[in-house]
Amino acid sequence: MPFPRRPLAVLVLAGAAVLAGCQSPSPAAAPAPAPAPAPVTEQATSSAPAPTAAPAPTTPGGGGGGASEGTRCTLDEVSASLGRTTGEAGQRHTAVVWTNTSAKACTMTGFGGVDLQGPDDPMGPTYSLRRAEQPASPVRLEPGGTAHTTITWLPPQDGSGWTPTGMLVTPPDETRSASLQWPGGAVLRQDGATRPGTYISPVRPGVED
Repeated sequence: MPFPRRPLAVLVLAGAAVLAGCQSPSPAAAPAPAPAPAPVTEQATSSAPAPTAAPAPTTPGGGGGGASEGTRCTLDEVSASLGRTTGEAGQRHTAVVWTNTSAKACTMTGFGGVDLQGPDDPMGPTYSLRRAEQPASPVRLEPGGTAHTTITWLPPQDGSGWTPTGMLVTPPDETRSASLQWPGGAVLRQDGATRPGTYISPVRPGVED
């Protein structure tokens, strides 16, 4: 007895559906997108080494320049005394010696001041000496160290004239002065001269040039 055709067609369609299911897998879920890379900054990509810490400032008296040269010398740190007077006829040279009497180093830079004092005169009892046209450099004085200012002075040609009795000497950048005796004789006063024969040098190391 022949089988009905309708059921066979159903079986064939069902088998085809099973085969199709084996050959075409159901679509999988789409993979999650990869996270975007973090933005790269210039600092992260720079190949330069990290900056090192700045060196600590040198304490006063530690050498070098500026503050390392020590504190400024004042009359609290240095004392004044007379050095030698040299020269014969013509210009003479008298040294004012500065000695560091403190327990710390200090520095002198520049000229300071020298005021010769004597009898009253038509130009007054004080002769403030001009500065030489010479460069000045810092002079470091350790405890017990010395520096000097040279007074170059011109005696009168006839040997007579204004004779100082003493002088006030002032360290550079200081407002106080020390009093010393004048070791020489008469001085030719040139208070108003632009290039006088009597003047002072900047401070230099040691007790004399």
